Amino acid sequence: MVVNRSSRQPLPALIALELDRAGGAPVFRQIARQLREKIVSLALPSGTRLPPSRELAIELGVARNCVIDAYDELIAEGLLEGRGRHGTFVAASAPAARGTAVAPSSTPLLVQRMCADVLGAPERPASASLDWRPGQASARTLPLDVWRNACREAGRNLPPQGYGDPRGEPGLRRAIADWLSEHRSVNVEPEQIVVTQGTGHALHLAAQALLREGDLCATEDPGYAGATSAFSRAGASLRYVPVDAEGIVVERIVEDGAVPGLVHVTPAHQYPMGGRLSGPRRRALVELARGRGMLILENEYDCEFHYAGTNHPPIFSHAPESTLLLSTFAKAVSPSLRLGFIVAPPNAAAALAALIERERTHVSWPLQKIVETLLVSGELDRHLRRVRRHYGAMRDAIRERLMPYADVIALGGDEGGLHVVVSGRDGAFDRDLRAALRSNGVVFNDVRDFVMLASDPNGFLLGYGHMDSEALTQCLGVFDASIKPIERRLRRLR
Repeated sequence: MVVNRSSRQPLPALIALELDRAGGAPVFRQIARQLREKIVSLALPSGTRLPPSRELAIELGVARNCVIDAYDELIAEGLLEGRGRHGTFVAASAPAARGTAVAPSSTPLLVQRMCADVLGAPERPASASLDWRPGQASARTLPLDVWRNACREAGRNLPPQGYGDPRGEPGLRRAIADWLSEHRSVNVEPEQIVVTQGTGHALHLAAQALLREGDLCATEDPGYAGATSAFSRAGASLRYVPVDAEGIVVERIVEDGAVPGLVHVTPAHQYPMGGRLSGPRRRALVELARGRGMLILENEYDCEFHYAGTNHPPIFSHAPESTLLLSTFAKAVSPSLRLGFIVAPPNAAAALAALIERERTHVSWPLQKIVETLLVSGELDRHLRRVRRHYGAMRDAIRERLMPYADVIALGGDEGGLHVVVSGRDGAFDRDLRAALRSNGVVFNDVRDFVMLASDPNGFLLGYGHMDSEALTQCLGVFDASIKPIERRLRRLR
């Protein structure tokens, strides 16, 4: 229902009526019958304001009395109510008074299939502390006045007449180039940066631009489903390469003489297992790419958060001619920003920008200006220092709380990022633990959710990026309540 904000009175509904002027039924009864059907079917819900009788009469080309008589008949039936100068409205009790409902139309087969394929079984709702799925981040540590100032600064200029620069706003790309140089030892020109609508858009953009039907692509297994989806949609064939504690097993990328044209890796914090690609494997991957003409698609989805071990610069810094670097501000600020970027060789960046221009998938201009202000003002760096301390303390709390259970569970992937992998040291204990957590209302991703060919692995992901200290305390309390009964049962069996 449309509301006139100056008077707060609902505007009249648009009503389509068809009159049979050649038939014998009186016009006012035709109007009354059609309005009655619309009210009973809820096409005109309770509280809807009907057009004034004079306006509806002019629209239908009938005498005003015809409309007045029709309204009066429905008022007498309790379906409409007159409110004096405010107009005529569908009565609040009208549908219930009729006791009639129109059967819902059958859902088209394609919609039924889509819902079954995409939605599947409905997932139980979870509170913030009981939702342990990764991919979430907390924006609460970003001061509200900082965000407001950035929004205000973005509003000082009118947006461009068209869609804007397909590479992204020049000021934002310069700010990203400076940030990469300072924080990731990557030195590029702003023209080599293409701003995207997050990592998912970057992957689909790269796949659409690079791949052809039948091209062979290598992905990590377990690995990021967004990459396999993007490559499959582009018609590529997939090779699933195993990972271990040191990241992707490089010697398994090329097998049986078949060389992938592209390999997708998450070297800073392997998704989902959390390992970091070791120095020797990074060098081996670069040598393989250079020797075989292979492109490395390097996904640094949460590189800002590093707690222990060697903090390697991106592979791009060693092999810029053989690498596309994908990154995002999703974990630095919030996934809801939907803003990331690709760093590419100049000719590849130009091709990606041309595809964005053709497909009209430019990133929101105001959002780009807001993030540019956060970068240029130094507020994003200050925010990152705050959240690094916050997430570092969260990671330490998880390690400390789970330490007493080290004989029955293993903790992995905790040197960086915003999630850890928890797994039972034997299959039976792992299954019992995951079942107990779910029975206590916890929603999480199993490691097997990310597996294509690897053997059925133990474990699940505990994502803590969206939690505060209180939520994490509740989360770990649920973990205690879930694991202790299993431990007691095992001791009795021994």
